[in-house]
Amino acid sequence: MSAPLTNMKLDTSTDPQVGFRPPGKLEVASALERYRGAFGRRQAAHLARRAGFGPASAEVDRLAALGVDRAVDSLLHPSEPDLDFPAYPDAEKIYDPKTRNGVAKMWWLDRMLRTKWPMVEKMTLFWHGHFATSIQKVPANFMVGQIDLLRSQALGNFRTLLSSVSKDPAMLIWLDNRYNVAAHPNENYAREIMELFALGLGNYTEDDVKAAARAFTGWTLDKSNAFIYREQLHDPGMKTFLGRTGPWNGDDVVGIIVEQPIHQRFICRELLEFFVYSDPEPELIDALAQIYALSGYDIAKTVGTIIRSNVFYSTRAYRALPKSPVEFAIGLMRFMDVRQVPPDIPFWLARMGQDVLAPPSVKGWDGGPTWISTATLLARFNLVNRIVRAVPPKPQAPAMTAMTKPSVTASPAPATTPAPPLNPNLFAALTPDQIVAQAGGIDANNVLETIVGGTVQDDVTSDVRQALLDYLNATSATLPTPFGPENYQERIRGVLTLVLNLPSNQLD
Repeated sequence: MSAPLTNMKLDTSTDPQVGFRPPGKLEVASALERYRGAFGRRQAAHLARRAGFGPASAEVDRLAALGVDRAVDSLLHPSEPDLDFPAYPDAEKIYDPKTRNGVAKMWWLDRMLRTKWPMVEKMTLFWHGHFATSIQKVPANFMVGQIDLLRSQALGNFRTLLSSVSKDPAMLIWLDNRYNVAAHPNENYAREIMELFALGLGNYTEDDVKAAARAFTGWTLDKSNAFIYREQLHDPGMKTFLGRTGPWNGDDVVGIIVEQPIHQRFICRELLEFFVYSDPEPELIDALAQIYALSGYDIAKTVGTIIRSNVFYSTRAYRALPKSPVEFAIGLMRFMDVRQVPPDIPFWLARMGQDVLAPPSVKGWDGGPTWISTATLLARFNLVNRIVRAVPPKPQAPAMTAMTKPSVTASPAPATTPAPPLNPNLFAALTPDQIVAQAGGIDANNVLETIVGGTVQDDVTSDVRQALLDYLNATSATLPTPFGPENYQERIRGVLTLVLNLPSNQLD
């Protein structure tokens, strides 16, 4: 019989984020109490980054004006409807092997960029990394279905979510449970539901894996690739799983798992690492696990506790997490007011280390400090430069030649089909002219304050600020003209590129 899991501890020895807990002491007694301190633009932007993908300046002002409680409520329980996004990508393209993967990625990235419910989409991204499934094995149409499932239950009940994911066609394909039958149990899903999804390495035995595999027999797909339970393929015998004996099925296994105190600590550690900082203290994990258990495994209540808490707004948590490539890219486009995802963004995300819908393994992405390397930083710098400096070309009239010059004797030239105009939504709507207007004119100090305040909420040192101001005002052999009407557009784009590549903008 398996030992009870009440006193078992999380094994974090293989976690790449261990060792990056921020310095300082945790005030355990008050860590999860509601934050009642100042809630200005810095705190509002911190909330918007962690509970979304980073806002434009106007959104920061809106959240700050609401105050912490109403701001959190507006993210967890948005009152306005979301945009009318397509429920499914173009059917012709999602089944075409040449286009399906790209179409699926763009379908989701578009929603991340334009949604009015950023918290829901951020949690969908969290669960995508948690229940890591990939288009490298799973057809894109099933991946789209899984993302829709994760979105619909992103802030719901974890027991319900875990049961739903266990029946999801993408997961049944990814971990082969569709082939799990009583005569030949397949242990892939049974192992990963415990190791990666709900308990953690070392908190179960091989006998538990065998028992869970038997419980999940008969969970498969029908001819239309929808979930079906085939009773004739299920093993109805008695099974001992995590110390409990009975004729368990898959839903019984899910129920037993979430009742384990080690599960409660496991999932709360995952949430704390995503929202607060790496390697959270065991005392903090235990405190949140109690809240999670008492809530009946309610994700919204648990996450709400985190993003309303003292520890969330502490200096130790502020800019303590490296942005993932998706957070960086979507946040960049939202700040620059790009209103449609450019088609090359999946390429840049892959270069930065996060090929969306294609995590590298069943573990998902390691995340944390592994997001930052020489190669991935170079990709980030290049993406910033590409977004900030890309401007739609001005339409040009066709050149006049001997063949096209008007003639009083020649017949009119046949009409030609004009080239389709480039979509302006693919380019940044935040222009140097808008920044000048916000700054009240072409004044280097005011322009810099507008940029630094809007991008990184003034999180720069005095030396960096002076260097940026010197760049705006510089004159040299290559820059002979001081900042003014002749060059303000190029200089503003230059300083935007510099600020958006600062270390503070690589951190959430």
